[in-house]
Amino acid sequence: MSEKIPAAKHLQEHELKMLKNTHEAHNQAMGTEERKHYSLDNIKKVKRNFPERCFEVYFRNGEWFKYYINGTWG
Repeated sequence: MSEKIPAAKHLQEHELKMLKNTHEAHNQAMGTEERKHYSLDNIKKVKRNFPERCFEVYFRNGEWFKYYINGTWG
């Protein structure tokens, strides 16, 4: 993928693609001002959550979301 996410360097290419696709959909659901806090640059940690089949994505502002492999988030 063209854009690197330092906090996600441990992910394999297919995992990174899933993460980015879900992030893009999540970002599109936000308002313009809110998006500034949730850019790829603001991701500080990504953890795999195998039992729930998702990535736990932590942002610099202290918020975090679960990005599911089906493209949804919560």
